[in-house]
Amino acid sequence: MKTTTTAILAAVCTLMLAGCATDTPTGTGHTVRSIMASQIIAPQATPSAPGSNAATAILAYKNYQGSFAAPAPQVEITLFGGNK
Repeated sequence: MKTTTTAILAAVCTLMLAGCATDTPTGTGHTVRSIMASQIIAPQATPSAPGSNAATAILAYKNYQGSFAAPAPQVEITLFGGNK
């Protein structure tokens, strides 16, 4: 009985591992090359995104730095009808 169970288990494991086999060769690098290509900006492309010029970037940076100098006041919220 134990031999039959072991043989069936071995056959099932073999069939399951056969499903993991592929026909394509590994290490071709198509995935890596496509990911790298998607991260490279074409040099002939014109910048069309808003904020891509230097004047806008400088103003945004000054606004960001100024937000730390005078932070906005925080509103106090009471829960469950408590008095503060």
